[in-house]
Amino acid sequence: MPPPARSEMPAVTLGDWIYVPGGFGAPEQLGRYNPQTDQWETLANMPAGRHHLMAAGYEGQLYIFGGAQAPGWEPANTVWRYDPAANSWQELAPMPEARLAGAAVVLEDKIYIAGGAGGSEALLEFLPEQALWQSLPGPAQPREHVSAVAFKGEIWVIGGRWHGAGELATVEIFNPADNRWRNGPPLNVARAGFAAAAAGDHILAAGGEVIINGSETLASFEILAPGSSGWQLGPDLPVPIHGVGGAAFDNSLVLPGGSIRAGAIENEGHVQIYQPPD
Repeated sequence: MPPPARSEMPAVTLGDWIYVPGGFGAPEQLGRYNPQTDQWETLANMPAGRHHLMAAGYEGQLYIFGGAQAPGWEPANTVWRYDPAANSWQELAPMPEARLAGAAVVLEDKIYIAGGAGGSEALLEFLPEQALWQSLPGPAQPREHVSAVAFKGEIWVIGGRWHGAGELATVEIFNPADNRWRNGPPLNVARAGFAAAAAGDHILAAGGEVIINGSETLASFEILAPGSSGWQLGPDLPVPIHGVGGAAFDNSLVLPGGSIRAGAIENEGHVQIYQPPD
C-alpha cells in the first residue's frame, strides 16, 4: 500500500525505509515507506501534530524539529526523537528558536537547521549525543520552503523563497571548517517547496512551486552531476508536485506525496522515483 495523500512534510531514509512524519493530511502520523516493496506502515503517532516540519536521521534514530503546530500555523521549537526499534518518542532540548519550513541536514556528528520562518536567519547546529544547540551565521539570503543537503563535507542550501525576493534559484554553501558561506551554482529554475537530496555523487532537485512570482506547480528536475560546474535539466516529473520531501535511496530520489496545486493542498498520494544514469 503506498503512502496516504499528504504534503508539507519531510522524508528521511533510515535503513530500508523512508520515514514520513506529519504534514497536511496526517499531521500527527508517522509512517514509513519501503520503495523496494511499495509497502507502507503506520507507526506510533508523534507527540503532537505538525506540518512544515524538519527531520533528519542520525545513528538509526529519527529527529523531528519544529514545524507549524497543527491545527494552525504557530511555529514550534520542539525537538523529538523517534526510536524505530521501540516504536516510541522522546522529547529533547528545544531549538533556540521556533522555526518552520526550513531544512534539516546531517553532517558528520551534527544536525543543522537551515532557513525557515518564525525565528532568525541563523544556521542552528545541534549535537545529538549531548542534545546541545548553538547558533551560527546563516546564509546571506534569508529563505524558507528551502531544501538543504550535505555534500562533500559541506552544507548546500538550495532555492526556497522569501518575501520581497520571491522564489529563489540561488545556492549558498556552508563550510563548517571555517564557518564561512560562499555562493554555489544557481538552479536553472527558481523554486520553493521542492525536494532535494544528495544521491551518490549527484545532487538532485525536483518539483516545487512558484506562488510569489506567478502561480505554478513545477515538474522540472535538475541534476548537479560529478565534474559539472552547473545544474543540468533532467526529465520532468510525471506529476508536478510541491510540498514534498526528497529522500535518497540506493542512489535514487524518492518523492512520497506532495500537493499538485500551487499554494494549496491537493494531495493524491503519488510516489515518484528517479534514478540517475550510471
